[in-house]
Amino acid sequence: MERIRPGRPLPGLGGTRPLRPGPALLRRCSGPVGRVFTRPSPGPRDRFPLSYPQTLWCSGEQAGSFGPRFVVAKAVRVTGTLDGAALQAALDDVVARHEQLRTVLVRDADPPYLQVHPPSRVPLVVRELPTEPGPDRDRLAEQLLTEAESSSLDVHELPLLRAVLARFDDRDSVLSLVTHHTACDGWSVQLILRDLAACYAARTTGQPPELPPVRQYREYAVWQQEFFTGPRAVEAYAYWHKQLRGAHIFTLPTDRPIPPTHSIPYQAYDFRLDADLVSAAAGLAESIRCSTFMVMLTAFNVLAHRIRGTTDLTINTVIHGRGQRQFENTVGPFLNFLALRTCIDSGESFRDIVRRTRSTCLGAYSHEVPIQHVEQQIPELMQPLHDPRNCDFIFGFSQSPFDGDSIRLSEQSAEVYKTETVSAEIPGGAAWTMAVLRTGELIGTVQFNPEEFDRQTVADWVSEYCRLLATAVHEPDREWKRL
Repeated sequence: MERIRPGRPLPGLGGTRPLRPGPALLRRCSGPVGRVFTRPSPGPRDRFPLSYPQTLWCSGEQAGSFGPRFVVAKAVRVTGTLDGAALQAALDDVVARHEQLRTVLVRDADPPYLQVHPPSRVPLVVRELPTEPGPDRDRLAEQLLTEAESSSLDVHELPLLRAVLARFDDRDSVLSLVTHHTACDGWSVQLILRDLAACYAARTTGQPPELPPVRQYREYAVWQQEFFTGPRAVEAYAYWHKQLRGAHIFTLPTDRPIPPTHSIPYQAYDFRLDADLVSAAAGLAESIRCSTFMVMLTAFNVLAHRIRGTTDLTINTVIHGRGQRQFENTVGPFLNFLALRTCIDSGESFRDIVRRTRSTCLGAYSHEVPIQHVEQQIPELMQPLHDPRNCDFIFGFSQSPFDGDSIRLSEQSAEVYKTETVSAEIPGGAAWTMAVLRTGELIGTVQFNPEEFDRQTVADWVSEYCRLLATAVHEPDREWKRL
């Protein structure tokens, strides 16, 4: 299924080819709930260093990442009554708890810095959408998510969180949240939903919220600066020099040369894998003591060989960047990229190359460094991007670490997912992302620009990937070239 949808700019891969630009209230509840953050907030005059993801976004044309369309959106369908005043107060509690939602990145200073501001009220819009129960409500829920993804948010208008509560009736509603990517990532949105549910429960019961202590994002930025300029980073950089010596990043061959600028929106080609296939992939992963992601990446390595013909594959992958346990509950942009190099030889089985991919991933995870540092120190890695027939590419996979109960508002909450075609625009490159739903199914999306690729080209790649994955997980000892 193909659709055009509102996208978010792909975070940049670094200096070789910059991202190409695309065409494109309620009364507060006054009841006390106890403290919801663990340390005093700094004053607005305090200055803190940027994290490395933020530094990357500030470089060159990637500063477009601070535009009003660089948003992250989520929507949840809520069953049961919602107290509007308590919801408003809970949203405000979340902003008080997480400083990054009230932080401005000052880019016109030398050097740029983070400036944290005091807590402020979250804009909450309540809409009454009386609709008869049934498919019409489901379609409206999807449209509300689309609307949230299509919205804009000025990075200077704090807090960096917006909410819309759309009520179908007193016991059926959709809550959509929008934040800016400079303040948030996919993991962070789940944290916001989890903390919102806990704060809402506290506001409606009068009990303190049951939440773990939280470190602030500015602390993470300081930790990064100290670690990656200190002696402990020497081993990590030495690892990447050895691992990527002579490597070239994998790119997708385009059907037409990439234009300097694009005049039409990007598109998103969507696909799904059923729960049985995802379960089989997870079972194979367990038998090899690896993650489901490693199985999915191995299948993509096979596809990449069929696209490019090479057995020396370096795939740029997006990761959540949460390797430091002390920051697991911190809201902020942690995303990083790892160039995962795996050599696959003739005669090996799919199981064999899963093991190779596992070794690649474990080595990379234990030596994670900011991607821009790797590109600066190994400039030949990104050399393929000098060719206008090669499209920069990201492979991503996610599986939420949060269960459904953690985001429960009222009696029940469930995330909203879309199935319909909507309009979109995103800048730069191509991205292949997959996410496992709580139903056990997997949804995948390939984002691309039709000025670079024919729709059928992308459809054929997706079809081949799904076919070889299905064969591989059921016959993992077959030679990978014969899948």
